[in-house]
Amino acid sequence: TLDAVVKIYATHSDPDFLIPWQKRHQTTSTSSGFVIDVPGLGLRVMTNAHSVEYGSVVQVQRRGDDEKHAAIVEAVGNECDLALLRVDSLFSPQNDDQFQPFAMPIGSLPMLQDDVEVIGYPAGGDSLCVTKGVVSRIEMQEYAQAGARLLAMQIDAAINPGNSGGPVVNDELEVVGVAFQGIDEESIENVGYVVPASVVRHFLEDVRRNNGIYTGFCQLGIEVSFLENKAYRKFLKMDNLDGENKRISGVCVRRVQPSAGAYGILKSMDVVMAVDGIPVGNDGKIPFRRGERVDLGCYISSLFPGDVATATIFRDGKEMEVSIPVSPIKDLVPSHYNNKPPPYLICSGFVFTALSVPYLDAKGAWDDFYTENVSYLLGLVHTPLKQKGDEVVVLAQVLAHEANLGYEHWIDLHLLKFNGVEVKSLGHLNDLISENMRKEEQFMTFEFAPEEGGRLIVMERALSEQATEDVCKEHSIGSHYVLRTDTV
Repeated sequence: TLDAVVKIYATHSDPDFLIPWQKRHQTTSTSSGFVIDVPGLGLRVMTNAHSVEYGSVVQVQRRGDDEKHAAIVEAVGNECDLALLRVDSLFSPQNDDQFQPFAMPIGSLPMLQDDVEVIGYPAGGDSLCVTKGVVSRIEMQEYAQAGARLLAMQIDAAINPGNSGGPVVNDELEVVGVAFQGIDEESIENVGYVVPASVVRHFLEDVRRNNGIYTGFCQLGIEVSFLENKAYRKFLKMDNLDGENKRISGVCVRRVQPSAGAYGILKSMDVVMAVDGIPVGNDGKIPFRRGERVDLGCYISSLFPGDVATATIFRDGKEMEVSIPVSPIKDLVPSHYNNKPPPYLICSGFVFTALSVPYLDAKGAWDDFYTENVSYLLGLVHTPLKQKGDEVVVLAQVLAHEANLGYEHWIDLHLLKFNGVEVKSLGHLNDLISENMRKEEQFMTFEFAPEEGGRLIVMERALSEQATEDVCKEHSIGSHYVLRTDTV
């Protein structure tokens, strides 16, 4: 089993989200991984998504060997922080050395206080390291890689830099999870988080169903209020149902995301009492195992695109059942670009980009107060997506040119309209600008938030094309735009 745990070397070429046509200085990292047998794909190395993020070179080294093998990142699930690597030279049938690839079996979800071992290559040495601990807690947690809430397992064994992607095994040496993050706080000790076996299995099944492509975890796409307050429940007439003295519990729907399968099916003020026969508590939790409860999202995330959930709801004093198709829901403000370069569009020296969590992170938006403009953009992070392909278009900076004098200090502004037309995305803005060029209109106007009293840029169309060419040449920018290809 120990021979199936490998060390991963990665050279990262992260983009500069503030200067999106450039890369940052390359960095290197080491992490852990292990060999598994993926149905339909064969032998692969599993590791964390953050371990190989924007990896220009990824190599795998097995235990006790001096050779590093080139790896290809085949599937990445940022939400669950998992990735699959294909290592042709390591698993080749022509490989006639003594190494026999051993695929580690995936076990079941352990119970609280079960003994586990973390195997990997953490900082502090070069050789394989094994640490022991117990399962301390299993509940929904926010995964740092993409901000998604999924089931996670907390253990008291040390998870240090380099442990990421390593297997967590039980007494039968079955993989019960994948180490992925710790807590970087001095007051907290012996806390490490593990991607549990159930999430690992879902990731692998998703990849198998979609021919090696990861699609994501399903959501209901609703915002709810808990019903722990008696007055709230009485207001909703939940005290009794059809004259029967039985207790009704659930959560109250406050908003349904327009891109969710529940849109048009669930309504505001509906009470979701159960999903597929699983009762929902007033605190939004459902039964999990004996003595354990988890968020409703835990069950929904176990479903796959195309599945239909049957919800028992309480509406206008009556109980009824509705069928809700579930699917992954994309965010208006994405938390990642799936290892692709960030989009941008340059027009007359104005650099527009799509608002994203990495952009705000590069601005230090979650640190101390930055600027009013950044604080406004931060408030858009949880705005629901209305239509696929929509983006929040932001004026990131202005590359000074004589054509844009007077505007050179404008940054971090939310673009609302171009020539009076609402801007849906960078691609839409590019189409509007191209149309303006074809019609040879005299002016180009850019209107920024807020709708009333927002800033306005006015440019002469005839000067735009030359100004764009000049700034791109001055700043060695190969193309004046790069657009996203994963928004539809």
